[in-house]
Amino acid sequence: IAANAIAKVASRPGEVLHLSQVCLEPSAQRDATAKVFVEHGGKKYAITSLKEGCQEFCNLDLFVDPQSCKISVVGMAGVHITGYFEPDDIMDDGEDVAPAPAAKALKPVKVERARTPAVAAEGEDSSEREEAPPAPKKPVAKVAAAKEKAPAQRPVAAKEKRAKVPAV
Repeated sequence: IAANAIAKVASRPGEVLHLSQVCLEPSAQRDATAKVFVEHGGKKYAITSLKEGCQEFCNLDLFVDPQSCKISVVGMAGVHITGYFEPDDIMDDGEDVAPAPAAKALKPVKVERARTPAVAAEGEDSSEREEAPPAPKKPVAKVAAAKEKAPAQRPVAAKEKRAKVPAV
């Protein structure tokens, strides 16, 4: 598709067009850009924006009805679009398939959670919720480790325990 042009793809009835890749044409000038759009039902949808030397291609997985869609390019460069036609009813592989039975409506189930300080009270907004402060950590492991690292003390003799008092 040339720059600033609209393309209408011819197809047979009952086929969809599967677009798989779009890339800038090889003759695109340096820093040239191209935006690819698909127009359907009077609305225009951006598919990709390409820039030479930066984002030169884009992989797609887009199914369009060529009977009701137009593909357009806006920018300074043209693009090449790759794709293929598929049958409109992809499930139709020649076998007669019965439609699936309608699913029964499920009743909502009320789930109750255990109350914890972090769970909001009924009617309380989640933004008003206060989280419980974390429990203080006990320094048990540090004390045990400190005892193991402390230098061994020698037993004090009974004589050394007495305080010497100067005579008056």
